[in-house]
Amino acid sequence: MEKKMKTLTQITMVSVATLALIGCGDSYKDKNEDGVSKASTLKASNRNAAFLVDTDAMSLYTFDKDALNKSNCDAECQKIWPLFNGANTGSEDIKVLEGTDHLAYRKHPLYYFANDKAPGDVLGNNVKDVWHLVHAPAGSTDSQTALSKTLIKQTFLTDKDQRALYTFDKDTNGVSNCYDSTPTSGTGCESIWPVFYSADLGALPEGTTAADFTVINRDAARAKEGEPTQQVAYKGKPLYYFTPDNKEALSTKGDWVKGVWHLVELNAQKIGGDTTSTPTNNTDAGKQIYTNCASCHREDGLGTPGGAIKIGEVGDAGKIEELLNFMKNDGTGKNSIMVGIAKGLSEQQIKDVSAYIATLKK
Repeated sequence: MEKKMKTLTQITMVSVATLALIGCGDSYKDKNEDGVSKASTLKASNRNAAFLVDTDAMSLYTFDKDALNKSNCDAECQKIWPLFNGANTGSEDIKVLEGTDHLAYRKHPLYYFANDKAPGDVLGNNVKDVWHLVHAPAGSTDSQTALSKTLIKQTFLTDKDQRALYTFDKDTNGVSNCYDSTPTSGTGCESIWPVFYSADLGALPEGTTAADFTVINRDAARAKEGEPTQQVAYKGKPLYYFTPDNKEALSTKGDWVKGVWHLVELNAQKIGGDTTSTPTNNTDAGKQIYTNCASCHREDGLGTPGGAIKIGEVGDAGKIEELLNFMKNDGTGKNSIMVGIAKGLSEQQIKDVSAYIATLKK
């Protein structure tokens, strides 16, 4: 699940500036002392990716607060996020949770989103930054599932050469649990998933901040011989390469391996398909940003964002955009939550969401 980190100024990351990193090392600075941006060692790269749907082309989601093979979505939660039920079909990727008919993809329970009304709807993606589409690789569906014809333009974290970077679900905050059997064996986790380390990240991709990145210390007694004993972490999650990507730009073979390795998603936007259309105006795009705002809604995604409605009272879309840009660039005397949200938005996202907020007062 490009789970999917979404720490993000993305559709899913509009509140990144309001979140505190729980890190365990020094954070980076992306400018020299004279204020000049440094050369970047990271990039935000893009791919067009299909996602897991049922046989009626309805989107399926995972929940970050679930455990492997265990749903933590209770009865109230299920009113908003209905279970995707079915049966075992012999697939190694899609199986029911023990004692239930609730299906899971690579041990991650699957759900619908109640607000999705038509095939191709993806309104549940990145709600509260804990609900995510499943960008399953080709060949991992069964008779109850398929890959969408609608595509998502997914922005994900790579190094400067556009080599994909991944996180590992079995790591804990600021701690890597990926090591070879011995430092000299050349076999095991670290040989397959080499660590990413740079002493200086330089200028950072849009939608990320220096506070998002820390350096963690690896266990020197266990680290692969000749490899770094430090590692860059994004929002506390150590970053890795995947050896079978063969150092190829934009190769993403490591995503969803064993259900525990994932790309670091920075942004996600539906780009079309034969069941839905690309948003045609600012209002459509703004509605999706608004829907996915992690600070605007409850965890179920259906809270009322009073701050946004109040901003809508200032006037038309142009005046709302002007206010949000002021919050992004200054914010003195304004609501701290809304200032944090504004600082996490790009100029285009501010334009889009302003157009949508302007419709809320009608």
